[in-house]
Amino acid sequence: TPHTATVIGPIHGLGDTNMGWADAAMHIHSQLPHVKFVLPNAPVVPVTLNGGMAMPSWYDITSLDDRTVQPCAGIEESRATVTALIEAEVAAGLAHDRIVVGGFSQGGAVSLFTGLQYPHALGGVLCMSGYLAAQEKFELSPAAAATPVAHFHGSDDPTVRIEWARRSAEHLRAAGVKEYALKEYESLGHSASMEEIADVVAWLQTRL
Repeated sequence: TPHTATVIGPIHGLGDTNMGWADAAMHIHSQLPHVKFVLPNAPVVPVTLNGGMAMPSWYDITSLDDRTVQPCAGIEESRATVTALIEAEVAAGLAHDRIVVGGFSQGGAVSLFTGLQYPHALGGVLCMSGYLAAQEKFELSPAAAATPVAHFHGSDDPTVRIEWARRSAEHLRAAGVKEYALKEYESLGHSASMEEIADVVAWLQTRL
């Protein structure tokens, strides 16, 4: 059957590839057969945090300290990559509200940064264990204020701390995002659980 909606994602995190989320995408697709999933790959670039070692990365991470204030070199290029994927779906005939952008960790950050600066309201933005990166470069588009955001995050995440998730939610609500739901999972670290994936499916079913 032809698809009637698209998820750009789940967009992978630092050091991973789209194959890391292929199984989860297949599982979600089995419950949303009308939805197409597009899983992009990050470019392989040197990452400052890892001593300049090259690995798949959507933008540079300089330290494990407060991520929200880092310059995130490369994030504009990644935003352009994801925006082009959205535009391809629109060109193929999909309405903007039939498209969701989502990802995990660095991929979740790119989803927020791209989806909420996009000039039209989308079906939604999904952020798993992510945060709003490059806050100083970010400007909410007037239309994107109406794009619903679902943010799922482990309360015990040692990599992207839950405080950063809460701050991102506060910042984006204050900026004008009308619907930003942050769900925290007790004793979950920097990963996704089956409970969380079930919540992702349930949310996507309401959006698409």
